[in-house]
Amino acid sequence: MSESAVAAAVAVAAEYGLCADDPVVLSDSWHVLVHLRPLPLVARVSSGRPYPDGPPEEDVIRELAVASHAARAGAPVVPPSDLLPPGPHSRGGHVIAFWQYVKPSGEVDPAAAGLGLRAVHEALADYPVELPALHTDDLNAILDGLEPSWDVELLRELGTRRIGGSAQAVHGDAHLWNCLPGPLWHDFETACRGPREFDLAALALTDLERDHEPSRIALEAYGTAYA
Repeated sequence: MSESAVAAAVAVAAEYGLCADDPVVLSDSWHVLVHLRPLPLVARVSSGRPYPDGPPEEDVIRELAVASHAARAGAPVVPPSDLLPPGPHSRGGHVIAFWQYVKPSGEVDPAAAGLGLRAVHEALADYPVELPALHTDDLNAILDGLEPSWDVELLRELGTRRIGGSAQAVHGDAHLWNCLPGPLWHDFETACRGPREFDLAALALTDLERDHEPSRIALEAYGTAYA
């Protein structure tokens, strides 16, 4: 599948006069990430496999739209490419978005990541496009596939309960593995509408499950959800 994804990304880049004659696959799983060497350009390509084995097209589109909005506001995110229209593009059954290549360098500074997440939230506070509400549709779909029981219905009731307070666009999966050194937050395909605490809970849960000090530091650096 990665061969098809690489070919699709190279072909779209070529349509804009960009020659990527040494592409390399950085990751091949839910998406295929292709560094279109020698260009400072990365293609994030849907695997082409239909959902649930591959990502829904709307997730790819949402990721690009949300990250683009944050980047325009100056938030610390991996920015879409400025070498060609970032997309989304369709080619050979794939949905492709183009991003600036970020060279790996060192470790993520957790305190800077926490402050960066606050900046991302500030940038997304005025995001104008409707987003899923805390992925309740996904939760219901998962629970519908389980044998009915009291436990299943309790999870449904808790997971779909309407949350009070302010809601806005949030990252949706804000653990430190979705942050590159810089820091630069990325992987916005699960962006949703909810309270900022939803993203902070991802850091807190990582710390709780793994005794992960960097997540704890990031959370402390972020501070309170609303100053």
